[in-house]
Amino acid sequence: MFKADTQAQLCFKLGDEIGSEGKNSAVFRARDLQLDAELAIKQVKKSSISDTADYFREASILYLGDHTNVVPIHYACEDADHVYLAMPYYPNGSLNRLIEQRFLTVREVVRYGIQFLSGLHNIHSKGLIHFDIKPDNILLSSRNEALLSDFGLARRMNADGTAEPPLSYWKNIPPEALATSEHTVGYDIYQVGLTLYRMCCGNDTFYEQLKQFKTFADFGAAVNKGLFPDRSTFPAHIPNALRTLVKKCINVDVDARYGAVIEVSNALGGIEGNELDWQYEVYPDGTREWTKAVDGREFALTVTSSGQSNATKQTDKTLSKLKDFCAAKIDEKTIRKFLKEF
Repeated sequence: MFKADTQAQLCFKLGDEIGSEGKNSAVFRARDLQLDAELAIKQVKKSSISDTADYFREASILYLGDHTNVVPIHYACEDADHVYLAMPYYPNGSLNRLIEQRFLTVREVVRYGIQFLSGLHNIHSKGLIHFDIKPDNILLSSRNEALLSDFGLARRMNADGTAEPPLSYWKNIPPEALATSEHTVGYDIYQVGLTLYRMCCGNDTFYEQLKQFKTFADFGAAVNKGLFPDRSTFPAHIPNALRTLVKKCINVDVDARYGAVIEVSNALGGIEGNELDWQYEVYPDGTREWTKAVDGREFALTVTSSGQSNATKQTDKTLSKLKDFCAAKIDEKTIRKFLKEF
């Protein structure tokens, strides 16, 4: 006799926790015992949700978003206490893990940005707003490509092109969300800007700014005034075009932002110049260093916390000082001139 619904048993073994999403959910490295396959399993407590179908909806959204730069989902299931979403395991981790380790080059910011924006454009084209764009939710594949993940807050737009997120994480909240509950894709574009800001400036800069706020009211006021994040803290190697792009994404006025993700992607693709490949590092004593290899030559600029600078060019045979950029106290304008010139 034909059965319309069939229940089957899935077997997987949870391993190390590889990501936490608050007290009610976590992501584990796991092994599917039947397929002998390594997976990532998102585990959600049923006690934290009013309707199990809400979390299975995330699985359906991921299927709907079938795209090279969207993390696919293998299956979804449940037991008495939890809902589970099974996804590929990415050993390279998240974009957040990478920017915790080091600063990205401008070329990496552009490349990763275009990749995850391609996934987001696909989601928007299917009538969805993500509502949770952040470095934690961008994973890096074995091919070192950025994939958008975690659609737990995603909602379908209505006929007016708006949707209401079930909740907002305060540190990523756009200014308009402090006053209204219905939002356009401008919400995602603001979070794209915050993500690109962190890719340019590093997590330390971002979180140091967050520490200054004693209350949510103080934080909200700074967001509304365009004082958070600080638009003046870009490292010297970040070109003006990229600074302008990020500032437009996080404009306080939603109508002054880019109107669509494809516009952000196109603007990123147009960024060029000598600044693209500088590797930047900040040492515990405050010393800043930029290094780059070009056609068998290595350029370096070191600036101490007091402003003393040393600039060099090295080939296979010689190490020479670039005297125009060696100073007892170098200014930011001269630093940027060096980074544009070499």
